[in-house]
Amino acid sequence: MLGPVLSVVIVSTMSSPNPDGTPQEPEPELLSSKKKEKRRKWPQHETCIQALTRAGHGALLAGRNHEALTSFQRAFLLASKAPRKRDTPVLQACAFNLGAAYVETGDPARGLELLLRAQPEKAQGRCHGDQCFNVALAYHALGDLPQALAWYHRALGHYQPLSDQGQAQAKMGACYQALGQPELAAHYLQEASRAYAQAEQPRAAALALGAAAGCLLKSGQHGVGEVVRVLEESRRLAEKSAEQGLLGQLYNDLGLSYCQLQLFPLAAEAFLQALPLCPGPGEEATVLRNLGMAHNALGSYREAREFHQKAADLHGSVGQRWEQGRSFSSLAFALSQLGDHKAARDNYLHALQAAQDAGDVKGQWQAYEGLGAAAARLGQHEQALRYYKEALARCQKEPDSVRERLVAKLADAMRTHLAWGGLAPTHNLTSAPRRPQVPGGACPAGNPARVGRGPAQLPHRPWPVFPKAFPESPCPRF
Repeated sequence: MLGPVLSVVIVSTMSSPNPDGTPQEPEPELLSSKKKEKRRKWPQHETCIQALTRAGHGALLAGRNHEALTSFQRAFLLASKAPRKRDTPVLQACAFNLGAAYVETGDPARGLELLLRAQPEKAQGRCHGDQCFNVALAYHALGDLPQALAWYHRALGHYQPLSDQGQAQAKMGACYQALGQPELAAHYLQEASRAYAQAEQPRAAALALGAAAGCLLKSGQHGVGEVVRVLEESRRLAEKSAEQGLLGQLYNDLGLSYCQLQLFPLAAEAFLQALPLCPGPGEEATVLRNLGMAHNALGSYREAREFHQKAADLHGSVGQRWEQGRSFSSLAFALSQLGDHKAARDNYLHALQAAQDAGDVKGQWQAYEGLGAAAARLGQHEQALRYYKEALARCQKEPDSVRERLVAKLADAMRTHLAWGGLAPTHNLTSAPRRPQVPGGACPAGNPARVGRGPAQLPHRPWPVFPKAFPESPCPRF
């Protein structure tokens, strides 16, 4: 996101040869015709630069970034034709606008070069804060986070409006997050939220505080009560906002945080609030899938079944085959808990096909594991053996605990198969699994997750509540 773009206001005295009335050295009487022509045309260029800058500024505000880039490029070229160096401030301003536009349109390296060129030797106030902020954005986009942080700090030193301070602090929080320092990230995000709230921007305040809660969770240094207070304050701010755009993502993230705290009723409530705010069918499918997983955790399998079915249909309608496969797996689990093992098997087969289509190796072995459990429940012990072998063959890059679990299931299925074939005494065998089988584990409740155990603020954050049942299985974000 661009920082505030500096408007270039060019007045006629900028090009006046003697703007303050001080004596000047006489110039040579004979000027080249090219210099005379440049001086004659400069007032026209000033007018064009003003118009192009206004056009670029309006295009940026309307989201027409490439149109803005073209306008700022033309303004910069005209400013480069200024006679001598008397209009250096104009050129610096045009370089700043063009550099900021390059950063916004995905060319931070070129943008940074221009933004650094635009830095005045001595400057104060908001305009210089904007310049520092955009330099920071360029370094941020290039992955040079220490430099980005240094320039965000500089911007903070020049900003007075609280909303500008909040923007810089939020960006600093994002940098510290990326550097693996969640405690510092949480601090700056909370500071950003306070600045936004004082500037009467409740939506921005809510988003910053929701991100801070995720960092508090990740740091593992804060109790459940403290994290819940931050989450509830974020929710309160969101409900105060008249602007509902982007709040769907916030409510979805809040739901993920409540899940990590194993507060599933609050998670389901947050996901329900996110649902009508989804900007498109893909995001709606994401929230529906999360709702289904929350209801799985609550043991409300009928409700979970409905949510997962809708999620699978929506993901399929927009061609999200990877996500559709994961929805089929979650649907299959809910069906297995309702005792419909044939339907569970069918949906695990759908999940397997989707995972194969999407190249999702993890989805494949999870589907095979679920198929093995379903086959065992249906008394198809030879098929269960085959499915568990396939799962084991595809999980070689997973942690040892995953492979060990599958080996144990395979051995258990082998003993059961031999027992049914009369080749071994049944009293020496481990019975078929009694706990509900799901991809990646044995029990939907799992062990209680500790605060901060799972990663936060990543595009596909692991579903943190089922460390055994859904190892590293994503609970998606949008």
